[in-house]
Amino acid sequence: MTPRPVPLPRFPELFAPDVEREYRVARNAARSRWFTLTAVMGLLLFDAYALVDAVLAPQVLGLSLALRFGLVTPLVLAGLLLRSRRLRAEPASAVDGLVACGTAVLVVASLGVVQHHAPGALGGAYFGGSFVVVVFFVTLLRTDVRWAAGCLTAMLAAFAWGQALVGADSGPVEVAALLAVAVSGLFGLVMAHDVERSERARFTAVRRERALAAEREQLITALAEAAVRDELTGLLNRRGLAERLPAGPVGVLVVDVDHFKQYNDRVGHLQGDRCLASVAAALTAGSRPDDVVARLGGEEFVVVLTDGGDAAAAGERLRTAVRDLALPHPAGGVVTVSVGAATGAWEQAFAQADRAVYAAKAAGRDRVVERVAEQVVERLVGGVAP
Repeated sequence: MTPRPVPLPRFPELFAPDVEREYRVARNAARSRWFTLTAVMGLLLFDAYALVDAVLAPQVLGLSLALRFGLVTPLVLAGLLLRSRRLRAEPASAVDGLVACGTAVLVVASLGVVQHHAPGALGGAYFGGSFVVVVFFVTLLRTDVRWAAGCLTAMLAAFAWGQALVGADSGPVEVAALLAVAVSGLFGLVMAHDVERSERARFTAVRRERALAAEREQLITALAEAAVRDELTGLLNRRGLAERLPAGPVGVLVVDVDHFKQYNDRVGHLQGDRCLASVAAALTAGSRPDDVVARLGGEEFVVVLTDGGDAAAAGERLRTAVRDLALPHPAGGVVTVSVGAATGAWEQAFAQADRAVYAAKAAGRDRVVERVAEQVVERLVGGVAP
């Protein structure tokens, strides 16, 4: 049996462009504080390394201080400032990798220059410092693995340049030193690879959970809305109406479609449903934004004037709106409605409007009847009759 080849490690796959941008925005926001703090702490340790020069090689202390405090420190602080401004302008920017890579090369190169002017006894200290720099910038700053690979390559080139400056007599020693730094960098690169993969996996999981939470929220909202809506017309049902009733006096219109049973019996329930939906749309269009329109059931609707306005005038407006639909009625003419109107506290006004709509039907339908206390005022098509 032929053994399967071991797959070579690969860079973590990037997301689709829009998701990749979302990932980088989230990642930059999460690491913004500790990146700056870690970079400043590393810079302080780098500057404190001048104490080694003061103790072991005071003859290079002036050069060391000039490079550390006159070149590296100002440039790194400027890079952190530019990074902050860049991220404010473009939250998805990859500026972290650029700052880390540039700083790493600058630090390794400065160590090489100091080592070039230092006595041979100090060479080992700077060689060890290169290890620290590689591990710090490749792993502790948690740079993206692609930037970490570029950063490692640039640091190895700077280290090789520093070794050339020292001018060691033994070539194998230089190669061995370069390989030692490279191996430490490769270990750091593997760590950066694993960190980025875990971060991308965590981002995917969080993003999926947020999407599921949003779907659940939408479903809950849809269910809550469905619980208060009439499925056929989209109007409020009795429950939705009860939830939206104001506390004060209101105008109430009870609207009933005339001869709707005959309509259903002759053209069928499917066409009857379409008729009710059309009437509901006309009532909604003819009502004001603050009015509450609901379907009580069957062919009966209710409109609540929340400001307690002229109920009879509003009823006439809606009666005309339905007639203007010009929906043919199989018994002849067009579909019309009878409207009962009343004003007052909800329960009392609804009871009066309900009695008024029966009065409108008894009077011949296609009209508005307003009930004021125990008095009845009938509004006929085109006018008002006692």
